Amino acid sequence: MYWENLTTKSFQEQVLGKINTALLPVGSVEAHGQHCPLGTDNLAPTYFCRQLEERYPDRVLVLPAIPYGHTWDLAGFAGTLSIGAETLTHYVRDVGRAVGRWGITRLVVVNGHGGNIGPITAAMEDIADDGVLVVLVNWWLDFSADILTVVQSQGHAGEDETSVMLAIAGPLVNQAEASFNPYRPRYRMKGRGLEQQLLRHATTGDGRSATREKGEEIVERVMQRLSQLLEDLWADRLFDRI
Repeated sequence: MYWENLTTKSFQEQVLGKINTALLPVGSVEAHGQHCPLGTDNLAPTYFCRQLEERYPDRVLVLPAIPYGHTWDLAGFAGTLSIGAETLTHYVRDVGRAVGRWGITRLVVVNGHGGNIGPITAAMEDIADDGVLVVLVNWWLDFSADILTVVQSQGHAGEDETSVMLAIAGPLVNQAEASFNPYRPRYRMKGRGLEQQLLRHATTGDGRSATREKGEEIVERVMQRLSQLLEDLWADRLFDRI
């Protein structure tokens, strides 16, 4: 079910006391090379959440996405919309607390953007203090081992991300504009003007070898992992035995 599509009456009848798990897609609006859409980091997590809703329509509620992210490093590239880290933390925290008021005790945040990880993690602590178990999934990072069985490399607007976009939003991708960024900084650095050196063409990967077929395989593997996560969450099996 989708939270925003319910009426107050249907929420009372179909959700309260019956569903305790919500999915929250979080992304960003930022440059993804010259070939992928600005909303790439929203499209992927939203797609995954919709697929999960199809698999578990009576067990999960999909929340409206938080579409803006903390993307300071890419703020100088045309079309990027970056919000402050503290702003994102407060936003996610307040949404998490709000859903907790309505019986949601399990919140899975499906994140599509690396710059969001720190702010979301900070928000998770406050949400947890209100009695909600929060799980953060960074799909390209947490399932990297699976993804690298399909593609040779990963990176911002690289082979993996571009392939996924070709699979789920193909008409929005201009594959002819895909490029490779050969630069890797030795240290973590921040400085205005550095983005053109560190993130040439707004990439950290190579999107030239991406294909729709690779993207479909990545999507299937990610969906298997996400489905297993939910099954483990409901069965209280989230901890690996050492």
